[in-house]
Amino acid sequence: MKYSEYPYQRLTVESQKETMDGWLSRFQGAESAQDQISVIEEVDNAIREYSSYQAIASLNFNKNIHDDDAKAEKEYYDSIGPDIREIYNKLDKVVDASKFKNELREKWGDTYLKNIEMDLKTFDPKIKDMLRKETDLRNEYTKMIGGAKIDFEGETYNLAGLAPFHLDKNRDIRKRSYSARFGWFEDNAQEFDQLYDNLVKLRHKIATTLGYDNFIELGYLRMSRSDYGPAEVANFRQQIVDHVVPIVEKLKEQKKEILDLDHLYFYDGINFKEGDPKPKGTPDDLVDVAQKMYHELSPETGEFFDIMINEDLMDLVNRDGKMAGGFCTSFPKYDRPYIFSNFNGTDHDVTVLTHEAGHAFQCYSSRKQPLVGYLWPTMESAEIHSMSMEFFTWPWMDGFFKEETDRFKYKHMAGSLSFLPYGACVDHFQHWVYENPGATPAERKAKWLELEAIYLPGRDYDDIEFPKTGGIWQGQLHIYQMPFYYIDYTLAQTCAFQFWVKSEDNRNEAWNDYYRLCQAGGSQPFTSLVELAGLTSPFAEGCLENVVEKATNWLNNIDVSKL
Repeated sequence: MKYSEYPYQRLTVESQKETMDGWLSRFQGAESAQDQISVIEEVDNAIREYSSYQAIASLNFNKNIHDDDAKAEKEYYDSIGPDIREIYNKLDKVVDASKFKNELREKWGDTYLKNIEMDLKTFDPKIKDMLRKETDLRNEYTKMIGGAKIDFEGETYNLAGLAPFHLDKNRDIRKRSYSARFGWFEDNAQEFDQLYDNLVKLRHKIATTLGYDNFIELGYLRMSRSDYGPAEVANFRQQIVDHVVPIVEKLKEQKKEILDLDHLYFYDGINFKEGDPKPKGTPDDLVDVAQKMYHELSPETGEFFDIMINEDLMDLVNRDGKMAGGFCTSFPKYDRPYIFSNFNGTDHDVTVLTHEAGHAFQCYSSRKQPLVGYLWPTMESAEIHSMSMEFFTWPWMDGFFKEETDRFKYKHMAGSLSFLPYGACVDHFQHWVYENPGATPAERKAKWLELEAIYLPGRDYDDIEFPKTGGIWQGQLHIYQMPFYYIDYTLAQTCAFQFWVKSEDNRNEAWNDYYRLCQAGGSQPFTSLVELAGLTSPFAEGCLENVVEKATNWLNNIDVSKL
């Protein structure tokens, strides 16, 4: 089936509750482990159906936030989410208390039971209304960002449409486009402040209602982080400060030489005087190149990408009313992923396609996992698939960038390194925010500037006022939408660098390790999956320093004067 042919319906709370009552009765009256296993398998199929309809409703809204019918369907599934959670929470409780727990562990592994233990710590029926409110607030942010209308050069753009001007070779256009962007955020700053303040206080209240001191522990449980905590993350952030920040500062000095500038401002985000490399051809041309690339990469990726094209499982090009950003979602009932992005004519079109294709390929590869909960891993594991795919596809970049391929690779590697301090800064900021839920919006912005000086020293916004107030983070949707989902990118980037090193030495072995990781889905926690892939844990002493050194050596061997 093509995506447009997928059956869709509203599942009701009443029907789900009635069915669950039957499952609970059978599960608790089971006389054998196999009887309980049969119930769990039926429940699993029901979850696949529910989550598929929910994903369709959400995706259709993201495709056009002005579509009233799509909005109504998304709001319906958002509204019943806490009730459905309560229904399935009842089964989690009886599974957690099962007398056949050892047999269930033998059937599906320890991760299944650990995930249930964590889920039980994140929910109680008494927080249902608060969860609904949290969803409403997150949706407010989505609508604000997706509905941005910014006047520039006599035209009106959304955020994705304005982005190419940020990378223009003309410095004045870059600055004015950022001024327009941040002017829009400044005009809406009070609303963004209030929205985040409401979210932070609500999440703190949810956490304390569940018995936690603050939202941090609950946030980690929501992310299903069973094998590390804030202490390990804080140590990793410090390693970024020690080993990556100095290198990024050197890259900035090199950039000044390349751009022939005495001083870098924030809006000097390009890497070459003539402008950054751009993909050659139309969006359809890029998809054609990607299809050829994935056929040559491996039989598995070739089959996968043909399906994505033939079944219309991608929406790639920016348009009015489309939600900003890129993501991958899935429909477990149909064993299919879906790629969403906003092509805008920059090299990001290629990186977002390969990145989201990494997510989608993993989801497709793990479709035979026995439980829907094993379809996706935790987010820091999931980002390994996407960020590593960006590197695995390097040999085919000439198909996208032609004579600018070397420029693209330099920009990609330098950008991957330079991202790490920003990712750590976002994470550190969120930890402080939820440790201090009573902080004012002004205090939060002051803290951001303080952390920015540590992780991103020397950032200079020139005379553009809004980011100088400490509000630039308000454009980072993860901070509003998915608290603590950001350090994941830095952990995964450390793993992706390792795959890049391995693929340079032995491409087949590296790919086999990667494919094995993809097939495992979420059947193991992060550190176990890293080990399964033959990688070193980013938390291990010296791991980050080692991979950063290899990436830096690669950059040092590039004669930038010839790019």
